[in-house]
Amino acid sequence: MNEEMVKYVQEVKGEEVGLLKVRMRRIIIKLVESKVATIQRMTNSYYFLALKKDSQGFLGRISDLNEKPKLTPVDFFPIMSKNEREYKVVRYNTNILSLFDDLSPLLSLINSEYPLYGIISIDDVERSLVTSKGFNGTENNQSISGYFRVKNKEHSGQWAFSSTNFSPSQIRDSIKKANELASITGKYEISEGKYDVILSPLVMGNLMEGVARMASGYAIMSGMSMLKPGEKAGSDKFTLLDTPKEDRPNSWGFDDEGTFTYNKAIIENGVFTTPLLNNELSTVFKSPSTGNAGWIYPTAWNLEVKEGDTSFESLLSGNVVFINNVWYTRFQNYAEGDFSTVARDATVVYKNGNPVGVVGRVRIADNLKKILKNIVELSKERYSVRWWDAPMQGVYPYALVKDVRLSLA
Repeated sequence: MNEEMVKYVQEVKGEEVGLLKVRMRRIIIKLVESKVATIQRMTNSYYFLALKKDSQGFLGRISDLNEKPKLTPVDFFPIMSKNEREYKVVRYNTNILSLFDDLSPLLSLINSEYPLYGIISIDDVERSLVTSKGFNGTENNQSISGYFRVKNKEHSGQWAFSSTNFSPSQIRDSIKKANELASITGKYEISEGKYDVILSPLVMGNLMEGVARMASGYAIMSGMSMLKPGEKAGSDKFTLLDTPKEDRPNSWGFDDEGTFTYNKAIIENGVFTTPLLNNELSTVFKSPSTGNAGWIYPTAWNLEVKEGDTSFESLLSGNVVFINNVWYTRFQNYAEGDFSTVARDATVVYKNGNPVGVVGRVRIADNLKKILKNIVELSKERYSVRWWDAPMQGVYPYALVKDVRLSLA
């Protein structure tokens, strides 16, 4: 298995060698005004090499296995795991792979009450890793994901989905949700201040990527994180997981250093329990690798926020502001968690459980750690989503958060 890669690793002869190959087939469908605007088909294959000899090394992309890297002095370098295993997992998801030959079962589902815009991505990815410590692994994964935005004159709604299976009902339901959100009309003005807010699964996906990024050991070590191991970072009801062993897009059995992955709580019942580590940072944190390499920067594979015990309808029963979506999340201070993000699409004010109107452009301007601590309830319903401003796969509930500061955008 991977004979050419094994031969290359043997020929370059380093103290530490990791050769990672990624092969990807992808179809991207772009929708404009409920019609298919473009269908783009891409096939790509590339290598990443980590090579260390004495005090010199190379870390980067090579075009093919005929390329010999130019070594330069290095201080910090990936450490491959002592894992002399062959590992091979082949997934053959016929209902996704068949879309590469015939898109008509998917395209026939594009039906919307209001003009619809969006992207659907179909992916067939294979990762192979060979290391100088004896690991030789190959695994593949197929997935489909997309997001839909519909416009009802000056109102709009958005929803997203992601899955390892092509499910017509999932796509129909996503389009239906976007239409339902866009159908809420009427205007309502609010002033700057603190509100009880319901964050949709799309918003949770956007914010949880920020949390996961700051859970990386590299972010903590470099002072780019509001999180400190062992400290309270959220409500007792809030648990964030990294779940590479579930049947989800971007689930993999091994990381970029040849460590086997496993599911783990990053934040459990509000406590930051598990910095995401690779082998180099495991020595800094005096804790084993969590299987999240990431040469240099450990990252989560995919995310999950545990569900609550309250229905979404119950969350809406009070006086709340529902936020459908956010764009352009920016941190002013990573170490403190101060950030702002712009609410988009259906930002709806509810009074006594009834929608009274849609707010114009507002911005969440607050502190992310405070928002996590102020989570009051999480819904029983959860959604698997991935979209352009939350590209990491995740499963999220709705979240009711008290005292969120909203400013006018």
